[in-house]
Amino acid sequence: GPQANLGVREDVVWVHVPVLSLGEPRARWLLDIDYPALDRVDLYLVRAGVVVQHLRTGDHLRFSERPLATRSLALPLDIDVAGRYEVLLRVQTTSTMALPMTLVREELYHADEAAHEAGQGLLTGIGLCLMAYSLAQWISLRDPAFLFYGLNVLGVGLFFLNQFGLAAQHLWGEYPWLLGRLSPLSGLLGLIGGMMFVDHILAVRTLYPGVSRALRLGSGLALVTGVLFAADLVSYRVAGLVTTVLGPVPMLLAIPVAWTRARHGDRTALFIFVGWGIYAVGVVVMAALLRGLAPVTFWTQHAMQFASMGEMAMWMMVLGVRTEEVRRQVDEARRDRDRLAWLAHTDPLTGALNRRGLHSGLQPLLQSASPRHLHAIFLIDLDGFKPVNDLYGHEVGDALLIEVVRRLRHTLRSPDLVARIGGDEFVVVTPGLASVDLAETVGCKLMQVFGSSFDVMGQSCRVGATIGYALAPVDGADTDTLLRLADAALYAGKQAGRRQLRRGGMDPLVGGALS
Repeated sequence: GPQANLGVREDVVWVHVPVLSLGEPRARWLLDIDYPALDRVDLYLVRAGVVVQHLRTGDHLRFSERPLATRSLALPLDIDVAGRYEVLLRVQTTSTMALPMTLVREELYHADEAAHEAGQGLLTGIGLCLMAYSLAQWISLRDPAFLFYGLNVLGVGLFFLNQFGLAAQHLWGEYPWLLGRLSPLSGLLGLIGGMMFVDHILAVRTLYPGVSRALRLGSGLALVTGVLFAADLVSYRVAGLVTTVLGPVPMLLAIPVAWTRARHGDRTALFIFVGWGIYAVGVVVMAALLRGLAPVTFWTQHAMQFASMGEMAMWMMVLGVRTEEVRRQVDEARRDRDRLAWLAHTDPLTGALNRRGLHSGLQPLLQSASPRHLHAIFLIDLDGFKPVNDLYGHEVGDALLIEVVRRLRHTLRSPDLVARIGGDEFVVVTPGLASVDLAETVGCKLMQVFGSSFDVMGQSCRVGATIGYALAPVDGADTDTLLRLADAALYAGKQAGRRQLRRGGMDPLVGGALS
């Protein structure tokens, strides 16, 4: 068969290795079996027909019970005396019986292992970063696609940690039960995440509801198999068979969906196609290795790991597109919300605040009012607006109201508020005035806005204004009181002949009624 690969074997296998020692006393030799997933390996070192050494290793032992604390199944050989030896290995496992063996000096073994563990540490670190990113995005965006991607990364990462012996060496080496079951369990976890990720990211349910149900059924079967296997209700081989059969299901079922979306220019589908192409190569090599059809080499052992990293990188591109879509949807929702708020608080004709917008804008300003920080509320009513409507029509009248708001804004400061609360009735709020005299000065400037005619739609229209105002907090502390006082002053100005500026309320600083 292929190099160092006996495939799936249910029986016990004995391996005979003849060794000739030159008797170097300072040399320590290791027999390294670089396939940590083997259940049980017994080594018998025989010299002159006598067993001189018996060692045992495999993932059925606690890590502390192994001859050497190493990632791979390394066994030290007592062959410092010159002569011929025989190494007899008794191997038994429920998984693939792969036996990539090397007879190597101890110092060279550790140098090679340092490089191997550095590479695995790098790949594990990348996986942890991907998982942390996906979980953070899931918490932030509440998009289940990120959660399923994180589950897939976790399952794949745990599978390879166990497959290459790092889980036993650094994580849970004292729990043989977990070591013997982690590969199928992590594989099933990765499948659950992968199937649900594909279902959500491609929105399979909208195009092919039957395919979506099949993906969800497959993930449910993987979950049930994992639970039964963890409870020792199904065997290792059954769990492995389910994992092997379900492995290509997400790819095979979702290809029509991805193809349909790719034809319509969906970048998500294109990235998934590339990822599946990379992943398919790894799956083929891994299947051939596990079935005893491929030799056990560095590349065949790591092909699936490299392919999974490539697929995850493509899926990261998919999540990047997904993030853009989610943020665009959030921005659109925010713009719609802001537009609705604007419509609810804005006069549709002039773009000024309406009555609701005035109350919303004025309420927080009143909380900061003080005798040295006055807020003036001016109520403006146009004089002569009805004749303009009667003479030129409502279109000219509407254009005149728009021009009035434009002039008011041009005269005022940026923090000042302008509102239209009636047909030809406006409110201006000027916060942060240092004195009563300054409020009077602002009122005079507002009167000057109506000193010249308005040219609208080819017509020259002349209107005046009567203005009543009140000051917060000296005249009142709430919106209704201040508007009522300003309205009373405006009414008094109308009665007195119009086109006047009047103040309503009592001024405690002066001690008299001002009108």
